[in-house]
Amino acid sequence: MARNEKIQAGKIAAGLTRRQLLEMNACTRCGECQVWCPVYAQDSREAITARGKLSSLRRFIDGSLSEADRKDFIGALYECSACGQCHVVCPIRIGTHDLWEQARMSLVNAGIPQPEAQIQQLSAIKEFNNPFGKPQSERSRWADLAWKAGLLKARIPLWREQRTPVVYFAGCMASFDPALQPVAVQSARLLQEAGVAFSILGEDEPCCMSKLRRMGDGAFIGNARKRAEMFDRMEIDTIVVSCAGCFKGLHGDYSTIWPGSKKVLHFSQFQDQLIREGRLKLKRETPLLVTYHDPCHLGRHGQVYDQPRRVLQSVPGLRLVEMPRHRAFSSCCGMGGGLKAVSPEIQHKMAAARVREAEATGAEAIVTPCQTCLQGLLNGKKEASSAMKVFHLNEVLVRSICPEATHQVVEAALAAAV
Repeated sequence: MARNEKIQAGKIAAGLTRRQLLEMNACTRCGECQVWCPVYAQDSREAITARGKLSSLRRFIDGSLSEADRKDFIGALYECSACGQCHVVCPIRIGTHDLWEQARMSLVNAGIPQPEAQIQQLSAIKEFNNPFGKPQSERSRWADLAWKAGLLKARIPLWREQRTPVVYFAGCMASFDPALQPVAVQSARLLQEAGVAFSILGEDEPCCMSKLRRMGDGAFIGNARKRAEMFDRMEIDTIVVSCAGCFKGLHGDYSTIWPGSKKVLHFSQFQDQLIREGRLKLKRETPLLVTYHDPCHLGRHGQVYDQPRRVLQSVPGLRLVEMPRHRAFSSCCGMGGGLKAVSPEIQHKMAAARVREAEATGAEAIVTPCQTCLQGLLNGKKEASSAMKVFHLNEVLVRSICPEATHQVVEAALAAAV
């Protein structure tokens, strides 16, 4: 091995924990990861599998990987949504989802950058505080438009003007993407229907920066610490998020740097709590047969399985049927880990496979509580040329509680209010 390659390999190894270095040698090559991997189902190369990446990473560090295999490994490392399915099915529970993210960071520290599409997205996040490159002043524009369009029962206050114990954290996707802004509007409307005293942060709402962690950008730790310190200074009891990625970031990734003085709940957890307390009242029959898609960041990574299902089961007239792959074995839609930026065609195929699995249940709609998964599954619906309806969990609730706030109605009203 050349001297510079030894230095590079040393930096990669130094970026991994002792446990992760041991795990690279612990793989039994049983093949379970290959059977279950949703990416491998669309791109059947050994390098894509967890056992393939583990073997390549080990040989990368010890210097026995050829130049061609190095390129293949780097490509495979990023053609991965880090969904965690391989960890769940691994007989010895190798912590693959954390290992892939840490390996990406180690490669970057060793001078091997992320794919160009990810670099562009990471640059936008760090410069603009969102992946869309939009000005921070527009972050709560959805709330202003919703009030203007008559979609809300009252104007949503900014926390700096009205210090409420609950803050709704819309996240970048629902704040800036017009196709997903109805999720934020519906979330706010449902909180109002339940009589929750809440506010939003407006232009003070930061990106959770979890995408930096997913793609291996070392700037994540410093940025996350600044945000945690900001929240600690605020008189907030509960932060409610409607994005599974934001939940993974604020609840999961921040846990090592933030003692958790603020409660972070995914909106599906909060909905379940409000329904059981009798504050969110489901009024109208909603005769639907639905199936439920567990987001990876909420389910496998956050262990939130029961609350969203209880929410669905509380809707009058609604029936829930499960797909063969559900809960810890739910098949990823491909939107996580930066995969969509690197391989959009793979994401579309993964989501199409998930939509077809949903179709096979006989359900009329596939429901997910994550706005990013909503976007991913809509991509899959188009790819599969499917008539399957794709709903955010909010959509099912508003149909029973306030049908004047359905996604289609909200989207049209926001567009007209611009």
